[in-house]
Amino acid sequence: MTDLLHRLRASFGRPFDLLGLGECSLDFLYRVPLALSQPLPDKASALGQEVLGGGQIATACAAAARLGLRARFVGAVGDDDAGAALRSELAREPVDTSRMKTCSRCQTRTALILLGQSGERSVIEWRDPALTLPIETLSAQDVAEARMLHVDLSFPSASLWAAEQARAHGLIVSVDLDRPAPHCAELLRLTDLCVVSEHFPARFTHKTDPEQAALALSHATPGQVIVTQGDRGCWLVDGPHIRRFPAFAPPQLLDTTACGDTFHAALLAALLTSADQPAPVSLDHALPSAIRFASAAAALKCADLGRRGCPSRAQVDRFLHDAPPELTV
Repeated sequence: MTDLLHRLRASFGRPFDLLGLGECSLDFLYRVPLALSQPLPDKASALGQEVLGGGQIATACAAAARLGLRARFVGAVGDDDAGAALRSELAREPVDTSRMKTCSRCQTRTALILLGQSGERSVIEWRDPALTLPIETLSAQDVAEARMLHVDLSFPSASLWAAEQARAHGLIVSVDLDRPAPHCAELLRLTDLCVVSEHFPARFTHKTDPEQAALALSHATPGQVIVTQGDRGCWLVDGPHIRRFPAFAPPQLLDTTACGDTFHAALLAALLTSADQPAPVSLDHALPSAIRFASAAAALKCADLGRRGCPSRAQVDRFLHDAPPELTV
């Protein structure tokens, strides 16, 4: 990790700041007057319904574009209306979609999202088995045109190949993981930023104690491990220790969908800003500051549904300027 900011500085001037490879989705969101922690009734009326673009990597790219980054997304959609809608929505952010693949006679991934009365959510996803992203969708030159790579394991072989190319061309590799999948261990060995949901460390390491699982995960990757925990903040694994960072309270809580994706994008955006400063900044200072920026962006996202709520850089900066001093890292 000592050379993370140095490698970002060395990549200055490339056409894209962020290359995202992985999941995109068309999300059907229903706001329901129910507590999702309780058994659902046989029938209920929704308070509202929206159809929005989703998927963790596509959303991270959209969030990054809102924050001023030049983002390119690589993923797969079907040759249906949903796929066309996702392309158009991302292009309006604007996110480059020129390397997206359209799979013939295939349905685009969709998700049904229930939004409970306290902002909690439950997700039911559908992915056509024919939805694929071959390695040859992307060239080595495509990877070399970016400064950072952000991947999940929706398409394991393509993600691993892209990470290998990224390491060869000096990119920072960031991963978003929520469950182990094929090539997971290999991908972690190529990772610079391993930002995962709170359940992933235990699922990957088979350790039941959350702190021990987080520490064990850090031994599986040379990258920096951050474990996000929603409204309880996040953990930063710092050698044999765990540093705890609080979450910001959302000014308005409507929907937590896409908060994690926004956190990823904002973390990368803040690190890139630190690397591009005229005066050198140490990672010991840049990383906590980036976590604070990412936490603020995630809190602001809650004010609207899905990735529609992803904030701009000006909104995050203004929020942090007015934040209580006790939440200053």
